[in-house]
Amino acid sequence: MRRDRVAAGFLCAFVVASFLTAPEHVSAQEMDNAIFHYAMLDVDAASSAGPTVGRWNASGWIGTDFDRLWWSTSGEGAESELEEFETMLLYGHYARRFWDVVVGYRHDFKPTSQGYLTVGLMGLAPYWFEVGLFGFVSDSGKPSLRLDAENDLYLTQRLVLTLEGEIDWLLTADDELDLAAGIASLELGLRTRYEIRRKFAPYVDLTWVREKDLRTPLPGGIELDGLRIGAGLRLIY
Repeated sequence: MRRDRVAAGFLCAFVVASFLTAPEHVSAQEMDNAIFHYAMLDVDAASSAGPTVGRWNASGWIGTDFDRLWWSTSGEGAESELEEFETMLLYGHYARRFWDVVVGYRHDFKPTSQGYLTVGLMGLAPYWFEVGLFGFVSDSGKPSLRLDAENDLYLTQRLVLTLEGEIDWLLTADDELDLAAGIASLELGLRTRYEIRRKFAPYVDLTWVREKDLRTPLPGGIELDGLRIGAGLRLIY
């Protein structure tokens, strides 16, 4: 557990350092006040030791180079039962080259219904990693952190290997979720997609998951480790 905390702390420090060392200003010619938009949907099915799990992950934004409204939703379910469901709505403002400061609200519908005030940084770290570092405070006042990152490696013009990871870290024990402080979940994955078109790409992925089961009544949760193999489709609008 100590190694997990050290690793999570190091990654958070790396994101903050990347933000602080990014160039502060861009010229007016490089920025645009026109309104743009972007939306992406990943939907797939994954199997492990248990039943097949259906998953979705959608995100997008609308706005200018200076100000954007960001949104995201994700979830998963098995055997016709929804097990996880989360939405997030954020306002982002340009802070440094390739970086936005964001503030907003996150709501979890499953496995428990709970809301979170949210602040964070989103941007491009060295080696072209797209990262997000978020701080949450739940309705009951419990703080937590989330770090997610991904990097696309183009093997050919159409074949893309993506490295991705996500860490959720509880800064204090959460009695409502029956979880002790520490790493609540950790996901590391490899995804290979083939872009038939930029906006239409089937993929296969391999994800290693370590998490505490939020649905167990035992204090501190049960740590679950496992590999998931999945296949799905990415759509971009």
